[in-house]
Amino acid sequence: MAKVFDRVAIDSWLRDEVVRKFPPGGLGDIKLGSPCIVNPGETAVFVRSGEAMGTFEPGTHVLTTANVPFLMDWVEKGLFGGKNVFTADVYYVKTTDLTMKWGTTQPIIIEHLNRSPGASAIVGNGTYVVRVKEPWRFLNAMDAFRESVRQPQMKERLDPKLAIMMQDKMSELAIAKNLGPAQLQSFSQDLNELLIGLLQAEFDALGMVLVDFNIRMGLHPKSLEVVTNMGYGTSYVQKQQADAFVDAANNPSGGGNMGEIGFGAMGMAAMQNMQQQQQQPQQTQQPQAAPAAASGDSAAMPDVMTPQQAAEILQVSYEDVIAAIEAGDLKARKIGNAYRISKANMETFLAG
Repeated sequence: MAKVFDRVAIDSWLRDEVVRKFPPGGLGDIKLGSPCIVNPGETAVFVRSGEAMGTFEPGTHVLTTANVPFLMDWVEKGLFGGKNVFTADVYYVKTTDLTMKWGTTQPIIIEHLNRSPGASAIVGNGTYVVRVKEPWRFLNAMDAFRESVRQPQMKERLDPKLAIMMQDKMSELAIAKNLGPAQLQSFSQDLNELLIGLLQAEFDALGMVLVDFNIRMGLHPKSLEVVTNMGYGTSYVQKQQADAFVDAANNPSGGGNMGEIGFGAMGMAAMQNMQQQQQQPQQTQQPQAAPAAASGDSAAMPDVMTPQQAAEILQVSYEDVIAAIEAGDLKARKIGNAYRISKANMETFLAG
């Protein structure tokens, strides 16, 4: 038999608790006329049969049909069964600022297709601060209809979401601002503040506000190798150059610190100059490379290519390749905001 409660409140929270259900341990009947106590920094959401019936802000609320409109609706619908009690789950949600630690488990791939080498592998760590602003949306988006939800459980759901958000938004930012590896290496406070605005729409969908964002970002020590293996426009020689810069950065007697992670801005700029010098004679000496590939020389194609690489092979514009993908003529896989085209799909497209 369900227990009857004559007081609704959470008297004590665990230190990192974000959601607490009342009553604990299952269903309970709440007596009419009982006080519902909501302390500062809390919101109470009454739920019945999976629907939000009402939300209470901080204060003491007397649960009567005169004071609480949704209770009158229940009376009219016969949900009291002639008793002086009603059945509901009450989810208390913390609405204070929550500081979350965050760090990359895998590098984030940031695209900057107009700047060599076309992408960078980024790593980072730091903290961000969030606050629940729409408890009902938060409960649904975070699957938080539980006896208790603590910050580590929130982190398990938020961390991968944040990585995807950052990859998409930072790629948009890098393309819009024409940022290359050297600029991404120094992730300034200005960019952190800019990302707050860019990411807020994503947090809106979770019922939260992104209050602060303080993530220190830098290039992965083997950024060029990582993006080369993913099919971006680099070569093995450039990978060797990147390794040389990493060795210099990690060598205490190598002439100075080039950055705590990866390449320093000066080193990256020098590497880009070397890449451009290397690429220029290749373009001059081998003007027929692209036509050969376009005529069916599959050996000249990488196993995975970007739309820009496909455009060079086909000798058409980048926009033409995107149009072919969107029309379904050229098969491609979309990863985040970027398309990737396999060699097999390219050969199929060329074969007609």
